[in-house]
Amino acid sequence: MNTFSQRLVCLIGLALCSKMSIAFGADDVNTCYWVSGSGPVTFTPDVGAVYIPRDAPLGSVIGIVNDLFPQNPERGYIGCANDGKTVLSFNAIASAPIFIGPLPPTPGTILHSNIPGVGVRIELQRPLVKEFSEDNSFTALNGPYVPMDSQHTGAMGSANFGLGNLRHRLTLIKIGKIAPGLHTLNGAQLFSGHFSGIGKAFSYGVTGTVIQAQCSLSGNPVSADPVNLGDWDNSHFTKPGDVTDAVDFHINLIDCEADPADANIATANIRLEGAKGSTVFDAAKGIFTLASSATAKGVGIQMLSADGLTPIALGVEVPVIAIQPGNTVLDFKARMYQTHPADQVESGSVEGALNFTLTYK
Repeated sequence: MNTFSQRLVCLIGLALCSKMSIAFGADDVNTCYWVSGSGPVTFTPDVGAVYIPRDAPLGSVIGIVNDLFPQNPERGYIGCANDGKTVLSFNAIASAPIFIGPLPPTPGTILHSNIPGVGVRIELQRPLVKEFSEDNSFTALNGPYVPMDSQHTGAMGSANFGLGNLRHRLTLIKIGKIAPGLHTLNGAQLFSGHFSGIGKAFSYGVTGTVIQAQCSLSGNPVSADPVNLGDWDNSHFTKPGDVTDAVDFHINLIDCEADPADANIATANIRLEGAKGSTVFDAAKGIFTLASSATAKGVGIQMLSADGLTPIALGVEVPVIAIQPGNTVLDFKARMYQTHPADQVESGSVEGALNFTLTYK
């Protein structure tokens, strides 16, 4: 999983909630109420720009924001008091549709965002969900993930409940196909929070942008097509496994959309398959036979990574390099590879062909 950082907007509301002196009268005991301001208020964290590789599988995490503390712009502050003689309730009610579909096992419930293919998982934290033994936090009845319900049943003592910031964790998840380009999380309400004595106290939405990471190909993306492997005498090939000098070539990717901060990395993967009569000879070693038009015999062609040592396996996706904004170059090498005994090697033209497919994950 890849993560991104979110600026902590404000810490003061929760950091000091246990030390604040909250004044309340007799009518405020065993209920929740507005200490300052009035509601409903809004919490709308901004996740900034996040990237998702074009071909990332369903269930892939687009980004995680840990320990998020958005403050409500209305400056409303909620208090709750309980002497242990009543049950106070908090309910996080989903406004956005709940995603129902096959995904790899993942905790919690996922809500649809306004962007097709992008889901949101929201994990509430203290004081709406007790995390330790604090007396002024609510206890979750069905887990910390929205939608959820929590209650407070014991005495709070001198440290009453206070909420001016919403402490939580936000995770964006791929739940379907995402169209190319930039998409905007529009801040629409995803869920609302409701307290005893108040009713609807706040609404919650998310802003930011989601960008699909991918590249394009120019009209002639291969640096040399065909790649010239040179002229070699029959005497060079004495036994199976003999090779010629590897020749460099590359594939140019253009107009790449990628995370400039490398927080959400997209890797270009290549899949090579035989074409024009070339077939796989040894997939793991990246060796394929000559094309139908070739006249030489007893040799094939081997694909190597840029180091000139590591074979590029055939027929499977092979990760090559993380793409960068703008242009990205995929470097490879190729060489002749003796496939048969020396008495079966015959002079002639060495021609081979491969089709390639690029994915971004």
